[in-house]
Amino acid sequence: MVLAKDLYFSGKTVIIDHGLGLFTFYCHFSSLKVGRGDEVKKGAVIALAGSTGRSTGPHLHWAARLQGRRVDPAALLELKLPE
Repeated sequence: MVLAKDLYFSGKTVIIDHGLGLFTFYCHFSSLKVGRGDEVKKGAVIALAGSTGRSTGPHLHWAARLQGRRVDPAALLELKLPE
């Protein structure tokens, strides 16, 4: 876990470092359930959905960066990874 903090634009935000230059960003939570430096396991609850920051309604903003470049996070769901 790289960041778990309330930010002006994105509200309560979590950034996870997956290694190999892959970072995922989750924003606008109502409540954070993890802190900076925590290890996050598959299936863990990291926060609760909300509408914090510059948001007009409850939703999850999900983004990803690979090697510093923005990528479509939905494309990550298609990857076949070992269990």
